[in-house]
Amino acid sequence: MATSRTTFSDQKETFQAALNSFFNGKPDETEADLARICHPTFRLSAENEDLDFTGFVKHMRWLRENLPANSVSLTITQFLVDGNQRADRHSSTTVMPDGKVHGAETFLFAEVANDGRLLWVREHVMRLGVQGPDGKFIKDDKMPSKTEEK
Repeated sequence: MATSRTTFSDQKETFQAALNSFFNGKPDETEADLARICHPTFRLSAENEDLDFTGFVKHMRWLRENLPANSVSLTITQFLVDGNQRADRHSSTTVMPDGKVHGAETFLFAEVANDGRLLWVREHVMRLGVQGPDGKFIKDDKMPSKTEEK
């Protein structure tokens, strides 16, 4: 019996919803949530990270455990599809436990498996800083780092 192909990555709105879902959910459901979106051989590569599926689950679970619920929000501003390749540019905000809002702009490249789940993601994240009272971002000295997850 053939399995059906998931299509979340085919449209900007559903791809955005899937990316947002990485951050929003119960920590103990992280692996099941991500398994619907990411292929078992999934890899995430970013500036200082190279995570397989297990490492990605651990990382996202840590974020779900340590950030306030629904504190990460991202909006895709550009979205491209070319066969199984995906690319997007998105902006995001993260409300930290201390209430400060941090901003970032991300360029994301990905490949989708035949079943529609993500095989790999390569990101370049530009941290914008802390949001000031006027809504503009001011460069800050610190964002949570991978070493703080331990």
